[in-house]
Amino acid sequence: MTHAELLEMARNNLTRFAASPSPADVLRQTIEAHEIVFAIFPDTSERGWDIHMIKGKPLVPGASDDELARRATTAVPCADLTEALELERAFGDGKPVVQ
Repeated sequence: MTHAELLEMARNNLTRFAASPSPADVLRQTIEAHEIVFAIFPDTSERGWDIHMIKGKPLVPGASDDELARRATTAVPCADLTEALELERAFGDGKPVVQ
């Protein structure tokens, strides 16, 4: 998965969230439906954004690119790293699902 692909996923998810009458529910459903979830948020780097993995960390160490490619993966937009960390606390590995 390239950074460009993750950014495109986040943009597509943002469109879906914005079009929903219940964006928080769509966000929760999106995270629950994927094994690996990245947060994309703006930063001051040359690229203009950064990534934080909010779900799927135990799946990555030792996995081949082929194994990771078979995992359901997505990216969600966040305002900043603080929001990404909040999503990780709420929906990350080993955490109870927030309803």
